[in-house]
Amino acid sequence: MSSEDQIIKDILNEVENEPKFTEEDKEECRQLLENHYKDVSLDEELLHLDKASVQDFEAVENKEIPFGEQGTVLYGENLTGKTSFIEALEYNLIGLPDSDPKRSEFELTNLISNGKSTAHTNTYWNVNGDKYKIYRTLKWEGNSLTGYPRVTKSPEEGGEEEDRRDSQAKVSDLLGILPLEERLSERRWDLYRIMGLFFITSKDWRLFMDWNKASDMLDILFRVNLTNVINASENRMEEQYSVSEEARQASMYVEDRRKELKQEKRELDDLENQRDRISTTLTDKQDQLESVRRALREETEEGVDTDELQSQKSSLESKEANLQRQLTDKVNELAKVRRLINRYEDTDLKEDMDVVGDEVRNLMSVPEKCPICTNKVESEDRARLLEDHHCPLCHKEVPDKRLRVEKEHQAEESITAIQEKQQERLEDLEGQKEDIQFEIESLEERIEATNEQIEQLEETLEEGEVADLIDEREELDREVRERKEKLTTIQAEIETKEDRIEELEEEVEELEMLYEEYEQNNRKRQMLSSFNTIVQRKRDQEQRRLKNKLSDVMLELTDYFTDGTFSDVDDVVFQDKGKYTYEVHLEDGTVLDSTDPQGSTSEVVLHALLFHTAILKELSQSDRNLPLRLFVIDSAFGKEQDKYNTRAIANFLSELSNILSDYQVIISMAEIGIDTSPFEENYRFERFD
Repeated sequence: MSSEDQIIKDILNEVENEPKFTEEDKEECRQLLENHYKDVSLDEELLHLDKASVQDFEAVENKEIPFGEQGTVLYGENLTGKTSFIEALEYNLIGLPDSDPKRSEFELTNLISNGKSTAHTNTYWNVNGDKYKIYRTLKWEGNSLTGYPRVTKSPEEGGEEEDRRDSQAKVSDLLGILPLEERLSERRWDLYRIMGLFFITSKDWRLFMDWNKASDMLDILFRVNLTNVINASENRMEEQYSVSEEARQASMYVEDRRKELKQEKRELDDLENQRDRISTTLTDKQDQLESVRRALREETEEGVDTDELQSQKSSLESKEANLQRQLTDKVNELAKVRRLINRYEDTDLKEDMDVVGDEVRNLMSVPEKCPICTNKVESEDRARLLEDHHCPLCHKEVPDKRLRVEKEHQAEESITAIQEKQQERLEDLEGQKEDIQFEIESLEERIEATNEQIEQLEETLEEGEVADLIDEREELDREVRERKEKLTTIQAEIETKEDRIEELEEEVEELEMLYEEYEQNNRKRQMLSSFNTIVQRKRDQEQRRLKNKLSDVMLELTDYFTDGTFSDVDDVVFQDKGKYTYEVHLEDGTVLDSTDPQGSTSEVVLHALLFHTAILKELSQSDRNLPLRLFVIDSAFGKEQDKYNTRAIANFLSELSNILSDYQVIISMAEIGIDTSPFEENYRFERFD
């Protein structure tokens, strides 16, 4: 089994044994591994830069430089165009970033020479014997710089189609960096970070050494392919399982809205009860009013009809007896609800669990012991009930209703779930108690009103006074009007409350959906985070092997620094996890951190030269490398105040062509006040005046 297969097997074993992962989670992790644990296919063609020409680019008016087998030193005073030529060379290969902020970041805003409208750059390449030319123009269009590339094969033989415009992908494909570009990012400005491996300049010595970017690229180049899996997993977290701020807030607001909805419904119930009570009393009053009117014989004016009054009295007495029976039933119902409430309030969790257990045992379709032989009922008997629907005792088919009860009580419930159900039941009982109390009060009021009406009728029958009936009629008229007005007001409140409840129900439904999305995505993010932790442990092991190699290479390279800060290096130590940060340990105990070089010295230059050279050297010694074999260094002696490291840097650069024998090394430097003869053996000089 290959090491890659063993790595995947180890990770999948850990995933399989992760108790929190569902089968769906495990399958998702397997797919992430299978789809993204892939190597980048790099071309085996070798590229050699034959020459480059630049016109009207920054400080370069017109310059053409041939590049042979030796390294090349661009030499001359400051401001003579050396850096401009190197920037034109880099621009020719990867163009401009698409956005203005990125152009400013890389200082790519004023690239055309003053007074000119267009700049031209050309590079000529030998690719396994075939000739290619990369032409890229740059010109002003309004206030913006625009440019395009054109790749031409055998330009000296077939000429060029001057109107043709090619894509950056065609240039990247020729250079052999397209697979790397596609794997790293879709943003074109990341090309500058890729090219930062081959170009280190005074504008940003740490461009490639920006550890957040370099780690991914190095992992890809050196086949630490688990990084691809981690990146894919992190992308999925952000794209497929992102948690929106709206969904995050839903988790905080949904319970408040539920409580508000519950309160609104309770208030609606109260209003409806009040409406029903008023409606009932209104009906009673209207009936009484009609009886009084009939008793008065308003239309015939023949006096009081005592028979009508006696009939009305009998009806009221019958009504009062019926109301008393309803009241008794409600009082008994209230007592029952109160007993249940007391049980829930006075019983602790253990007692509740015992009660639940008793209820479950009472409901179980299969007893613990056989009622005939008293032997214990085995699990196989229970299984027969669930699987075959046969009674384990008589072997007859079990009715569906009984079977459902058995199935329901097979599911395990957590104590928390039981507590929540108990609380919900207690709240329901409290609501029932309030409703019953309201109904009791309503019945008591109706009984009292009915008794008063009976007493009034009795007095009227005894006295036979028409005046009393007239007063009663007027009083009933007033009460009927008041109740109708009250009903109208309450009905308006009910409709307002119903509208609000409808709004809240829609809001709660939306919040619950968002909350469910939040819960699902958050759980998925946690799952993928756990998966990443598993993968990272394996990735760190792969990285450790690479870091050990790089540490050895870098330690060997420090032998070339015979002077200066790196002259007495004892060890190079990489950090354990994730990034390729490292420390240079000196023999006197000083530790130089690659992430925090001293600003007043050339320490950042030393780190850049050491790190880049080690990477390129290890690549050249591996079983694969990028087709582009170019190493361009601009203004390595920029820290004029740091004379302490000048000779060390010069000595290292003079040997760089030997260290990286299969790379084209291009170095730009001004007068440095030291003997440059060591360069003459390995480099040809191109003078800039």
